[in-house]
Amino acid sequence: MELKLLKEIEMPLLSRKRVNFDIEFEGATPSEKEILANVAKKLKAKEDQIFIRHIYPKYGETRAKVIVHLYESPEKLKDIEEIKKKKKKENGKEEKKE
Repeated sequence: MELKLLKEIEMPLLSRKRVNFDIEFEGATPSEKEILANVAKKLKAKEDQIFIRHIYPKYGETRAKVIVHLYESPEKLKDIEEIKKKKKKENGKEEKKE
């Protein structure tokens, strides 16, 4: 798997960076764990500070665009990303009740 850095945006209010990669691979699209390990090596960061936001594979090609959030600490990641997960779960439960 080959990673190419496309863009890096600093987000100081959220204590993170948004990093866009273009990946080239062989065969099927790699799993999130594989991508996470390779991104951590490329950014020289720990895996517990990285959150994979999106993976956009290109149809018919062995390429994908990956959007990653790199947090300053694992605590910041947990604080921000867990809030989003809770909101999604709450919205899903409300829809089922109706």
